Amino acid sequence: MTDWAQHGSYSLSWQGDVLLARYGGTWNEIASRNLHQEARELWAQRGLQSDGRAKPWGLLSDALDWEGGTPEALDLWWKFFEDGVRHGMVAVTDVLPTQFHEAMVKALADRAGQLARYQLSASVDEGLAWLAEQGLQSNSDAAE
Repeated sequence: MTDWAQHGSYSLSWQGDVLLARYGGTWNEIASRNLHQEARELWAQRGLQSDGRAKPWGLLSDALDWEGGTPEALDLWWKFFEDGVRHGMVAVTDVLPTQFHEAMVKALADRAGQLARYQLSASVDEGLAWLAEQGLQSNSDAAE
């Protein structure tokens, strides 16, 4: 494999039962691969329920600063999403900057809705409120 530089940026942080993912720039597959690797470490830190299953959590994707991604980046992002479901993700909401971005990820969003509860949200606050309605509490007062 050639050592390519990551294009695009992300940050991940837990807010209670919500994994807040902020995406920026134009992504290549290295960004998606790195996101997935870092997310796996965060999922492992949550531990398991008493029955041995992953604790349920929700994903809020704040993509207001995201410009898009290569087809390879989107394919690898989907692998991150599927793995998230296997590791306890039960609901996801995306906050996107434009209708163009909504069209760019529509196929992924449709697939996502088959694996987890899904909603497109107009803002981070709206997304946190929707996730709270799904029983996933953030440690942010923004949803109240």
